[in-house]
Amino acid sequence: MLRPLATATLAALVLSAAAAPAWAAQKRMVSYDSASPAAKRLTGAGLTFVFTKSFFRTRVLAVRATAVPVGVVPHPSSDGATNRKLDALMGADAGNGTLYEIDPKAAEGKVMIQAFCPGSKTGWLSIGTIAPHRDLRVHAFGDDPTTGEPRLCATMDFTFRGEWRMPGPINDGVTDRVFRPDYGKPGS
Repeated sequence: MLRPLATATLAALVLSAAAAPAWAAQKRMVSYDSASPAAKRLTGAGLTFVFTKSFFRTRVLAVRATAVPVGVVPHPSSDGATNRKLDALMGADAGNGTLYEIDPKAAEGKVMIQAFCPGSKTGWLSIGTIAPHRDLRVHAFGDDPTTGEPRLCATMDFTFRGEWRMPGPINDGVTDRVFRPDYGKPGS
């Protein structure tokens, strides 16, 4: 009795492991509406995220203001010392998000850093768990213009709006299309 069950379990694990790379490579897009006063003030209607999701993690590929053509391509923050400082600044939310660095030289990175943290030259986002029908909290950080140390600039809350079908073929330069000024307009 146990041998057939063990064989079936092993087969299921092997099949799911084989399917994981294809599933993990799939890009998805979700939008969130601004819920908190800080989110409304800093993002207007809300934020849209392009991401990939695997069994163990979600990786944000692009963050775009939903109603205006401003967005960034964030990179996972890999500086351990800075990450510890950012995590400590989140208080009760410490450890409840993935830290990303905003590149001020890429796309509208500098614009988004200034929008979230006026006076800062470097910016980071801590993005909570992206999941359907689940609210989201995003912390925005910037460097202090006088000390250069990280500072918490805003804590923004969002409500789930919806998941959208990615335009065109899944792996066909979708990030570039999402950042085009005419994205979402007929014929684009």
